[in-house]
Amino acid sequence: MEVVKRRRFNLMRSRLPYFFLAVLLIYIAICFAGQINRLWAMQASLQEVEQQVIYVREKNSVLWDRLTVLESEGYIEDAARERLGLIKPGETRIVTVFPERDEPAIDTSITD
Repeated sequence: MEVVKRRRFNLMRSRLPYFFLAVLLIYIAICFAGQINRLWAMQASLQEVEQQVIYVREKNSVLWDRLTVLESEGYIEDAARERLGLIKPGETRIVTVFPERDEPAIDTSITD
């Protein structure tokens, strides 16, 4: 009977370290790709939010301009005359009545 000599396991000659290295590199690549994808999504979201900020700032500017006009003395006086029918002291209000209507219409002409 012949004695079979068993070989000892030699880590340096084995392909096992290369296999683990390949698995590790694939894992790192997958993690890196996931982070890159997440970064791109965040950048797209950031651009969308920046567009919304620009829109809101423009709308805010328009509203501030409108508020300035609405708070002006001239607009308040015109609104009081047209909508409320108010007059200044010493002025006479003239109301025009049209025959086909039952309700009087306010004439905006004012005499001093």
